[in-house]
Amino acid sequence: MWISVKTNQDIIKGDVLSYDSASQKWTKANSLSTPLGVARDDAKFSEDETYYFVQMQMQGQIEAKSSRLIPDEGGEMNVENGAVFVDNGANHSGIVCPNFINATQRQAGELVTIVIR
Repeated sequence: MWISVKTNQDIIKGDVLSYDSASQKWTKANSLSTPLGVARDDAKFSEDETYYFVQMQMQGQIEAKSSRLIPDEGGEMNVENGAVFVDNGANHSGIVCPNFINATQRQAGELVTIVIR
C-alpha cells in the first residue's frame, strides 16, 4: 500500500521519510520516534506546480537507502539522515532483510530490502 504525500524536491527513491509538522511535509527521517514511510520514486511537481509530492509506502517490503554498511545477516532497522542501518537494540517494528547468497556486502547509499511491520 502506498499514498501520495507532500515533500521536498530533494527526495529520491529509497529515502526514509517522517512527517515534519513545522513544514507540513514528509521529509528525511532522523529517528524512530514518528511513523515512517519510504519514497517509492523521486519527488515530482504537482500538476499545478505548487508543491512536490512522492509516492510513499508505510508497510510491507520495500527497498530503502542504507546509511552504513549492512551486515549480511540483516537485523533490526534504525534510521538516520533519511536512510536505514542495522541496530539490534532499536526495538522497532522494521527489519533490514538478510543479504542474498554470494552477494557482495551492501554499502552505504545502496538500496536494501527492508520490511516495515
